[in-house]
Amino acid sequence: MVFMAHAFVSGAIRRACAGGFLALAVAACGAKNTSVSPPPTAGSGGTIDTGSGSGGQPGSGGSNVVVDAGPSADGSGAAISGGGGGSGNDAGSMIGGGGGGAAPDAAGDTPAAGGPFACSEMIGLWVMSQWWDPFEKIVDAAAWQYIFVHHGYLETWADPTSAYWATTTISPCAQKAGSPDRVIFLPFSLTLNTEEQWQTNLSKVVDAIKTKFPGVKRIEFISTIRSPNNQTCANDNDPNVVVPAYVDQAIQTVASTSGGLVTVGPKIEVANCSWWAGGTDLTGAGNTGIGQLYGAYYKEHP
Repeated sequence: MVFMAHAFVSGAIRRACAGGFLALAVAACGAKNTSVSPPPTAGSGGTIDTGSGSGGQPGSGGSNVVVDAGPSADGSGAAISGGGGGSGNDAGSMIGGGGGGAAPDAAGDTPAAGGPFACSEMIGLWVMSQWWDPFEKIVDAAAWQYIFVHHGYLETWADPTSAYWATTTISPCAQKAGSPDRVIFLPFSLTLNTEEQWQTNLSKVVDAIKTKFPGVKRIEFISTIRSPNNQTCANDNDPNVVVPAYVDQAIQTVASTSGGLVTVGPKIEVANCSWWAGGTDLTGAGNTGIGQLYGAYYKEHP
């Protein structure tokens, strides 16, 4: 995996979200339409099977946000799966998940803690810092913070004594900054290549999070950004723009056996291959678009 040189990350800047709705215009190619215009309304075209709950209809053009907490469904674009229900945004974007209150975990049996959460902490790689700014402009910035390590690989985070866990928090929450009640973890590895290895290390990360943040009520695993339909692009054949099936399965298994503490977060795809700058790095437009997609999802799931 190729990483760009370490970029300067701004310190904690509080942004108060203004009232009203924020329209997001995200570049698209072909039949894909990725514009997100809260509040959600049912669009035309496509269907969705929401598993254990009620859900919305995806609009024409599919979606670049996939919530894999239940049976998959085919729409007129990228596929999307819902957990405990979801709501469709107009103009073809669909953001699924736990309709409101407590959402089912990946197994669909044990209720996971519902939001809103006082402090949500994202933990991940350097690339996360690149789309954080557009993300934070959409969500309630006072309730979000993050830490990143440039080459923050899963197997190192799995060690509770790793210096990674002492990384300085950026843009700390207004409340509970030292003990977030939701942790969203983005795992990645260049060396772990089996489902068993991933499952073992993810479980260790869960244990570390529970030790470091005893007040945590919900842990979400989000995978790295994917190419459209999780396939390589003609302009970027880096294997890491595709998330292997064993990674998704390991995340699903850990969530399913967690008793509701761990859930599967959204799976985000680039709108089109031009968002890749090379390797797994994103262009400026790609960083903005990914930040907006994550922001739209987590504005609906605070």
